Amino acid sequence: MKKLIMLATVMLALGAAGSAFAVIDWAGQVWPTDGHAVVPTGPVDVYAQVFKSGVTDQPGQGADISAMLYYTTDIAPQASVPMTFLGDNGASNDEYTAQVPQAALAGAAWVDVTIVFTDATDASDFEVLADQSGNSPPFRYNVSNVLPNDVTVHFTLCLSGAATTDGACVIGSAAEIGSWGAGVAMTNTGGELYEVDVVFAAGGNPNFEYKFKKDACSTWEGVGNRLVSLPTDGTTNVVLAADSWDNAPMQCGMGTTLTEDKVVCFQVCMAGVDNVGAVCVIGNIPELGAWGTGVPADMIATDLYQACLVFPAGTAIPLNLEFKYKKDDCGTWEGGGNQFFTVDNDAAAETTLPHVWEDGPGVCDPVATENSSWGSLKSLYR
Repeated sequence: MKKLIMLATVMLALGAAGSAFAVIDWAGQVWPTDGHAVVPTGPVDVYAQVFKSGVTDQPGQGADISAMLYYTTDIAPQASVPMTFLGDNGASNDEYTAQVPQAALAGAAWVDVTIVFTDATDASDFEVLADQSGNSPPFRYNVSNVLPNDVTVHFTLCLSGAATTDGACVIGSAAEIGSWGAGVAMTNTGGELYEVDVVFAAGGNPNFEYKFKKDACSTWEGVGNRLVSLPTDGTTNVVLAADSWDNAPMQCGMGTTLTEDKVVCFQVCMAGVDNVGAVCVIGNIPELGAWGTGVPADMIATDLYQACLVFPAGTAIPLNLEFKYKKDDCGTWEGGGNQFFTVDNDAAAETTLPHVWEDGPGVCDPVATENSSWGSLKSLYR
C-alpha cells in the first residue's frame, strides 16, 4: 500500500510538471489593430502570433497548437471561425490567420474581435494579450458606410401633365447617375410614364441625391433634390416610390385621389390695413392662379375677406398648397413668407384658413364658411 501511494505521488508530480510545460507562453501581435476602419465589400483578414517554448520555435506549425477567431457586431451575437496556420514568423513565433466574413459586416457599424489559442497537450486556452499597437482585446474595427455589394435601383417618373419634346432622364450626385453632369436616359413605358434601372456599385456611398430632367435631358425640374439612403445590409434590389414631375399630384393611373369633395376657404383680416380696392388670394396651383392672376375674395364681414375653392372627388392628391394675399385691387403683395396647406383625404370636408394681413395685430369677427354665397362658391368650382 505504501508503494502505491508513493507511485501515485510521483505520477501527480510528473503530471503537474507536464501541465506547466504545456502552457502557451505568449500570444498577440494581432492585426488589424484596434480602431481600424474596414469596409463591408469583402471579408476582413485577421492575423495573430503565438509562442510556446520548444514548440513554435521549431520549423513549421507547432504541435498541438490551434486558434479560434471570435467576432461580435452591433447587430449580431458572437460567432467564431477556426484560424489556419500561416507560417513561421521569425525564429520563435507561429502566425495564424482567419477572416471575419463579409456577411457579418453588411449593415454593421462595428465588429469586435479577439483570438484564443488552445494547447491540446493539456486543453489550456490562452487569449491574445494585445494587438500590434499594444491595445488589449477585444479589438474594435469600425465598418465604413459603403455599399457591400452592387445594388440595382429602379427609378419611376410620371410627367403628370408636363409636356416633353424628347423623353426624360434621372440625374444626381452619384457617379452612376452622372454626378450632376450627364443624366441617365429613362425608357418610356407608356403615356407619361418613364422608368430605368441603375446599378450602384459595391464600395460606393449609399447616400445620394437625384432629380429629373426632360426635353432630351435639357430642362431641369424646379423642385429640390430628392434624397436616398440605400440599405447596406446586403440588399441587391431597391424600387423607389414613383416620382411626379415637380412633385405635382401623381397621375399615370398611380396617384391617390380625393374620395369626396373638399372645400377650402381662405380668409384674411384687413383691419387697420390701408387698402384701396379688392383683395385676392394667390398661390402655386392653377386653382390659385399659379402665382399669376389671383382669385378674388369677397368681403363677408367688416374688414374680413374670403375666397373658397372646391376640390372635387377624384382630384389627384396630395395637393400641397402655397399661398399668400394681395390687396389694392390685387396689385400689392403681402409681405412675409408663404402659407401652406395640404389637401388630402385626411382634410376636413370644409376647412377655413384664417389669417391676418402680414400677421399684424388686426382683429376681425370670425364668420363661418356656410355664410359664403354658394353661388359664388360654385362659380369657383374647379
